[in-house]
Amino acid sequence: MVSVKDLQDVVDDLKVEATKRANDLFGEGKNEVRRAVGGHSDGAIFGTLALGLVLGAIVGAAIALLFAPFPGDEARRRLTENIDKVRTTEPASKAGNGSTRPVSTVGSSAYPSS
Repeated sequence: MVSVKDLQDVVDDLKVEATKRANDLFGEGKNEVRRAVGGHSDGAIFGTLALGLVLGAIVGAAIALLFAPFPGDEARRRLTENIDKVRTTEPASKAGNGSTRPVSTVGSSAYPSS
């Protein structure tokens, strides 16, 4: 007589084998489709993406430097002035957790109702 444990082991082995075969089949199919349509490997795609991101960052930084409305020293000075202006005009009562949304107290109490 065959036990349930033996049947479970056989089913588990079949699952593992089927999974391996399916992965091999799909992996081969994906590679064949890429070869047929002239696609690239995953490594080449990732390398191209990384290169594009780096070049985009360099070009963006160069454009920002060329079209900046004033030099860096002036930008830092203006930024410092604006921060100091906000700090002096901000009342001390609002210096909390940084939330700008007022907290509603309508219909709420300090203790939950039972």
